[in-house]
Amino acid sequence: MRTADERRVDAIMLLTLWARTAESPCEDAGDRIWQMKLAFLAALELARARTRGLHLSFYRWTWGPDSNEVYEAWDDLARANLLAPEERFVVTKEGLGLAEAFYDDVLRDERNVVIRQALDGVTQEWSGEPRAERIMEHVSGLEVNGLARPIRDVPSGKGLLEPIPASEASDVLAVDAGWLETIALMMNPEALAGLNAAIADYRAGRVHDG
Repeated sequence: MRTADERRVDAIMLLTLWARTAESPCEDAGDRIWQMKLAFLAALELARARTRGLHLSFYRWTWGPDSNEVYEAWDDLARANLLAPEERFVVTKEGLGLAEAFYDDVLRDERNVVIRQALDGVTQEWSGEPRAERIMEHVSGLEVNGLARPIRDVPSGKGLLEPIPASEASDVLAVDAGWLETIALMMNPEALAGLNAAIADYRAGRVHDG
């Protein structure tokens, strides 16, 4: 079971992955198949590195690897106005700014070099126009979790990938308390709206001490 912080950080990690891979994320960040398969490839790279950077479980479903946690990330990001859930996703201006800041401040931290390299490997390989057919063909031919057959031959509903337990991880994503607070605020539109209103009141002289 993920903690609330892990769920929010997973969402921002995925947003960063999707925004950095798409050529024009504010115009076309791919469809659900594209984004789901990118999430799987990133989680797979982290698992191979014995690194705990995403807390996602994947199972075999109709279009290949599927994850309930990715569906939750889509819902959370859309609710926070960071990702627009259209037929083909669009990263909002606020979402792109947050993804870029997260990459620069968190993933460039020397403590997260292995995690950054894993995500960079995926984004560099798949950067450009999001094409679901190409990534589906690639992913369906992969073998994971010690299964002696490609994913396309794995029965529907069978588990494919689990996050590395913290006790077995060689690296764990380091996110400072300040960033956890920022993400929590950005992922809570009501709280953010209240903060902005309070700031506007203060600047307009509508708040008085005593």
